[in-house]
Amino acid sequence: MNRPARTTLAELRNIRVFARLSLDGHSWLLPQTEVCALESTLDIDREVQAPHSIGAIALGGEWWPVYCLSGELQRLLQMPGSRRACILLDNGADRFSLVCDQVETLAEAPHLLALPACMGALDSPIQALALLDSKLGCVTTTEHLAALLAAFEEGTGGH
Repeated sequence: MNRPARTTLAELRNIRVFARLSLDGHSWLLPQTEVCALESTLDIDREVQAPHSIGAIALGGEWWPVYCLSGELQRLLQMPGSRRACILLDNGADRFSLVCDQVETLAEAPHLLALPACMGALDSPIQALALLDSKLGCVTTTEHLAALLAAFEEGTGGH
């Protein structure tokens, strides 16, 4: 599988608005422009499934596969009871949904930090770090999450 090119820190710093996804107490930031909709986990149809998904959500006459990941972005087979929101992501090439504990739009773009060398693995979805409420959050994109999900499908396990 072809891995997406690393998104540069300069490109990420040009993003004005981020969505903050909370997964098991971990914060993940994605460009708000890639968020298509926010739905309830009650809307998941568990009978409609893509490989490694937990179901699908219907939106605009199409099915969006729904995936469940841990805070460390490991695939979960069962959805934790804390998951209440389903964020639908679309970057023009990739379209899918993730279940989250919470989703919010950040009022202002956080200061983004370059990854230390030890975190710069080519297959990692982490593109940068951000200081959020005195904790570190990870910055990614829909493209990098899609590559991670594709790695699960191919059996390479992702990062």
